[in-house]
Amino acid sequence: MRVYEFARNYGMTSKELVAICHEIGIEVKAQSKLDETQLATLSRHICRGKDTNETIETTPKVVKKSREAKTIAYVVTECEPFTSLGELGKTAAAFATQTIKDGRSLIIALPKYKEITEVYGTTMEWLMDLPIKVGSTEARASLFKLVQDSVTYLFIGNDGYFTREEIYGYEDDAERFAFFNRAVLEALPYLGTKISEIYVNDWHTSMIPLILNVDYKYHSFYQKVKTTLNIHNLEYQGWYSADILPNVLGISRQYYDNGLTRMGDSVNLLKSGIETATRIQLNEISTEQLKLPQMHESGIAAVIEGKLNHKAS
Repeated sequence: MRVYEFARNYGMTSKELVAICHEIGIEVKAQSKLDETQLATLSRHICRGKDTNETIETTPKVVKKSREAKTIAYVVTECEPFTSLGELGKTAAAFATQTIKDGRSLIIALPKYKEITEVYGTTMEWLMDLPIKVGSTEARASLFKLVQDSVTYLFIGNDGYFTREEIYGYEDDAERFAFFNRAVLEALPYLGTKISEIYVNDWHTSMIPLILNVDYKYHSFYQKVKTTLNIHNLEYQGWYSADILPNVLGISRQYYDNGLTRMGDSVNLLKSGIETATRIQLNEISTEQLKLPQMHESGIAAVIEGKLNHKAS
């Protein structure tokens, strides 16, 4: 990870982080690559400084005081009553109902689609805009919050990506949802509550465990956060060329070359999530799909069974 990438994760400018590096004896520039020892030293220094109010004041938080109770974050592309094309939206709503019934706090993160803006736009609270890395460029995410039935809904807005007639089916779907994944990870620390676990759903949000593993490994907010990947439909897995890693996800191609994201001669984003999530869960539909010949021929069945068997042991 380079200095400017680390700085972005902690809400700093490269200049601020370079100054901190020099203060603790790490001689670097904004483009310098940090090794494992330097990353660990910086993370400890920044976290310790935050505890004693000694570090540079960075971007203000939306909520100044964090609640002690840990919260579940549920990241999904559909959720009733806001949007739903089928079972995914219903499942997300059922998860929300059960989580609140169990006495847990819940944040559900959704893209702010055109239909959501039209129906709920005037009832949302705008929080802030954040720059989000998309490959080597940046796009702006507008964060909105709506509390309904004891659930906090976090909506990620960007007119270019989400103000469209349909939810899925565009040539840039990988870019749209990669942006959404990164925006959620950037936004959660500003909501003023600790997160114990992040649930993600299907390939559209399976990039979150991957990005956490690669880019947010030393981010203090995510140090103890576990991830669960729910697989609802194995028909869609997010198959793309290897160029998607540096050009869209903003991570090195080495994660294709070392096999973490690769299946055959392509990137498989669902496989990436399976490999990097703390655990995975299948529903009845995906469990039955797992038995199909094409799932074994593609290799995804072996990846899933390997993950399940590893956790079981």
